[in-house]
Amino acid sequence: MAFAPKISALGTVLFLAMAITGAPRGETTGTCSQDGDNPPERGQQGSVNVITTPEKAVVYLGGNKLGFSPIDTTFPSGRHTLTIMLNGEELVNERVNICGGQKTVIEKKLLMPYGSVALTTNPLKCNCRVSVDGDVVGTTKGGVLTINRLEAGTRIFKVSNGKRTKEVSVTVLAEETVNVKVDFNSK
Repeated sequence: MAFAPKISALGTVLFLAMAITGAPRGETTGTCSQDGDNPPERGQQGSVNVITTPEKAVVYLGGNKLGFSPIDTTFPSGRHTLTIMLNGEELVNERVNICGGQKTVIEKKLLMPYGSVALTTNPLKCNCRVSVDGDVVGTTKGGVLTINRLEAGTRIFKVSNGKRTKEVSVTVLAEETVNVKVDFNSK
């Protein structure tokens, strides 16, 4: 974790530099080329194996619902749109090639595009008002305020104790909780 302070009109802005991990990770393997400029010939049958972590994601290929992952089935050759949904969220939407007489294996690690932030203040007993990207989300009420289901990416937190206001830029990580401390005792 690296912090780089920057002075703003409202207080100290801290930048939390961390990698965003919200995108699904994975790979497509097999002997079928995934070159988007050279789609495979249509009119044949190939096979496709879709494996997700976690399992039980809903898989669509070429607009057809294949069912819950893992999937191992035959499918018409050609270039098709692969969509994978988990808990109502579309986490994958990409084009894949299915070649006649060949097997294409698609493996994806699925991450929900949301994370959490646990915010504490110094002094701890501060009853501070907290907003994220301009929307009030709650107060610390003298303890830790945890904000759940924040979209992964950089968010601006504004914390006010009634006398002073501090802004903090936080990188929210997919499926993780980031701890943030706002210090009102420092200048």
